Amino acid sequence: MNLFSGLSTILLLAITAHASANTCENNFLAEGDPRNGAEFSTNTTIAELNSASALGQLRAIALADGFTVLGEEATAAEGTLTIEQKNGHHPFLIYLTAKNNNTAADVSIRTKLNRRTVAKPEDIRAGMCGMIARIKPGAAGEKIAAAARAAIVPEGIEEIQPRWLAQDIYLLSKRKTAEMITAHYKGKRYLLDGTIGEPLETDGTVELWYKVTIDSNGILQTKAADQSAFWPPIVCRMADEHHARALKLQSGEYAKLTGTVSHYQPGIPSKLVLKDCRFE
Repeated sequence: MNLFSGLSTILLLAITAHASANTCENNFLAEGDPRNGAEFSTNTTIAELNSASALGQLRAIALADGFTVLGEEATAAEGTLTIEQKNGHHPFLIYLTAKNNNTAADVSIRTKLNRRTVAKPEDIRAGMCGMIARIKPGAAGEKIAAAARAAIVPEGIEEIQPRWLAQDIYLLSKRKTAEMITAHYKGKRYLLDGTIGEPLETDGTVELWYKVTIDSNGILQTKAADQSAFWPPIVCRMADEHHARALKLQSGEYAKLTGTVSHYQPGIPSKLVLKDCRFE
């Protein structure tokens, strides 16, 4: 590569980064009433970039800036990284999304603040666009993304009694929204062992609901026993090949299952749902 060619490449990369930052700022939106939770978002398209590289780089950027990285859902063409901004006693979630667009990637960031949390739109815009401006196209970005992914420590399967998992979720629900509980638990894998209720089959889905209430007449008569009536059931949606075995169980029988958290669903009752559950 001659000197002119090298300078041209550097100049092109600089122009690309600058254009992305400007587009990000132009596309920035501030919406909603802060009393209900103000919403902010922006997006841009970055040339010579794919979604995997963008998300890997955003992971590195988020960690460097002190955010908590909660999880990533991705396919070969697109994905979303969820991070948490700790804002005193009122943390909030930020969603970083990247989607392939030919030889470019569409990158977007969105968040919704907690009710009555006040923030200057220009500060939020500067933070969001500052993250996007640090995404590098081409081989340089791929290298950063690869290093960020190599540093991920895989989580193992945690063995826990369903009732104690239910208690953890109940206590967390006192200070976090359902969306935040899902963000914190989604993708975690558990080995659960306990008694279940009657198997439920609906539209080709088979669920086993673990009993989490502590018998108030038993030896575990404590404050936890009194509260356990309010704990959310732990619901396992069975993998297809385990439907038949699950349907043979009766209420009060034991089931030892592994599964991956799908989401927390508020309601009456609220519940923590695990997917792809399998017998051990």
